[in-house]
Amino acid sequence: MARYLSLHALGCLPKPAFAALCRSVFAAGGARRILAGQISEQLLVEFDATDANAAAAWLRERKLTPLWVMRVDYCSDDGEVTEL
Repeated sequence: MARYLSLHALGCLPKPAFAALCRSVFAAGGARRILAGQISEQLLVEFDATDANAAAAWLRERKLTPLWVMRVDYCSDDGEVTEL
């Protein structure tokens, strides 16, 4: 299963609305992490999907319209590179 990141414009989203959105997205399954920036008004979603088409469908099902979507091939949490 591949990992994807998507960036979304938020507008003004108060913390209770963000919490409700997180509960909804996590309840539907597939999400790994959701990050939000109040000042930048952006939402970053990390999730798993089999391919790009499945990633697009996953976002559509959750009514999330991305500014961009990126497949993650490598990551590093400690200086060592891990292939995903």
